[in-house]
Amino acid sequence: MKIIFAGTSEFAVPILKSIALQSNWDVSLIIAEPAKPAGRKNQLAHSPVAQAAQELNLKLVTPKSVKDAADEIRNINPDIMIVVAYGQILPRDIFDLPKHKTVNIHPSLLPKLRGPSPIQTTLAQGLTETGVSLMLIDEKLDHGPIISQELLATSEVDNYFTLEKKLADLGAKMIMRDLPRYISGDLKPKPQDDSRATYTKLIKKEDGRMDWQKMSDENIHNLWRAYIKWPGIFTFFKNKNGQNIRLKLIQIEKCPTLGVGHNPGEIFSDSSKNLYIACHKGAIKIIKLQPENSRIISPIEFLNGYKDVFWQRLC
Repeated sequence: MKIIFAGTSEFAVPILKSIALQSNWDVSLIIAEPAKPAGRKNQLAHSPVAQAAQELNLKLVTPKSVKDAADEIRNINPDIMIVVAYGQILPRDIFDLPKHKTVNIHPSLLPKLRGPSPIQTTLAQGLTETGVSLMLIDEKLDHGPIISQELLATSEVDNYFTLEKKLADLGAKMIMRDLPRYISGDLKPKPQDDSRATYTKLIKKEDGRMDWQKMSDENIHNLWRAYIKWPGIFTFFKNKNGQNIRLKLIQIEKCPTLGVGHNPGEIFSDSSKNLYIACHKGAIKIIKLQPENSRIISPIEFLNGYKDVFWQRLC
């Protein structure tokens, strides 16, 4: 079976590796997005899928647009194309090329959480379950008929990294189990119920800014879990010169029984010099934090450097 695999992010890597190790599957081509500037020096860095393709000695192309790979796809004449977190929308003249069409692996129980950020949204909303859907791609976003689905329970200790890994491993298991059954005709794709559809948004940097006046300790802890990879969660405080300084909250804990008697956004401490921020309801405990243009520090280091933060209301 000749397969073309299109993917870019870390979520796709375990799935690609499982497919590549299947002895009777021929991964004829990997399509990934081009290298992009990364890090403080803005040096070009290959995507996780591109790096995995090179490690596996698989043929790799990184076109600016997937349309630029159309001729190569036609020449391969694949049996099927598998798309996992590729980052581009495929047009019909691409996804219809393979004999058995194009399968997408999506980390939610479709039609719930269609769109670009299902993992972050699961965590941000504090959902107790999610899952993986194998679906055929059509011209609408995450709309195509479902081949198979499997539920996955989430945990309060999950964050973006841990949940992404669990869902990727589940997706790898499902593609190995269900793809042959789909191709043989044993699994018949079924249309989604559009009346049950929900949608996720493209995450922006500003989404990481906390609103202490409206958010509870649980809301903020869930956003921290969701945005731990990017953009992180942050707030602003004033230094002794009255300048607003961005403060990134690297590691936190929720404290639902604290915060009484403090205004939302107020920094306070206890006799053990633990550092807290009062929320609309409850408080969060700061374990690690990072002032703008500084390294990651402990609460004690922060208090030693910014003694005037007490009783401030963060914004």
